[in-house]
Amino acid sequence: MSGVVLLRDVAVGEGRVKVAAPLCSPTPEGLLVEAGRVTAAGVDIAEWRADYLLAARPGVPLRELPAALRERLGATPLLLTVRSAEEGGETTLDDGAYAAAVSALLDDGAGDAVDLELARGSVLPGLVDRARETGARVLVSSHDVTGTPPAAEMADRLAAMAAAGADVVKIAVTARDPLDVIALLEATYTADRELDVPVVTMAMGPVGLVSRLCGEVFGSAVTFGSVDRASAPGQIDVARLRDVVALVHEHAAR
Repeated sequence: MSGVVLLRDVAVGEGRVKVAAPLCSPTPEGLLVEAGRVTAAGVDIAEWRADYLLAARPGVPLRELPAALRERLGATPLLLTVRSAEEGGETTLDDGAYAAAVSALLDDGAGDAVDLELARGSVLPGLVDRARETGARVLVSSHDVTGTPPAAEMADRLAAMAAAGADVVKIAVTARDPLDVIALLEATYTADRELDVPVVTMAMGPVGLVSRLCGEVFGSAVTFGSVDRASAPGQIDVARLRDVVALVHEHAAR
């Protein structure tokens, strides 16, 4: 059974699967408005996808925005993310630029957690250390936007994230058929049994929607929905998502 990570008052890896939603506005002003709507929607975790802003305004200063979002979000935990284009994000950055952007997000200590891509091997250890210095928990992630690896490969990848110092491990794949979803859920179950950190998984795309709805049964600790706009294929409105995951949790706990 995987462990539990506390983000403010939200226990990730314990009880009902937690519902996260992205903040994707390409402007600082829009982000603050979006944060208010995400908070009003009652999500458990807000993820700032800073790559949307970086793509629209290259070179924009990032350091002051986490604190502004922190104030707007109130008690809702803030996950800081710069998603690379290779993993489904909006901006293309070399390792140095990626590390600089993530470090800028961490500078004021306003983020409760930070997403770090496993593929950034050369800068990953330094970013893990930097997150620790600021008090942010570390979510190490991997996103496959073209397909779904075998279940054993996905489980090995999740184990590699834990070995890299992750507090939470996350993998997202692209499901082309139901067998891809089965493989993803098998890897989730394996990682949940073998790792001592919370596991977050999902299969993107229409076929993969079921993984976002029933992931808790197989060991996934967080699912992602949308309020204003989706940041990945298959995300659905958080109000509908919350209703379904509450139903699944109610029956799974019996």
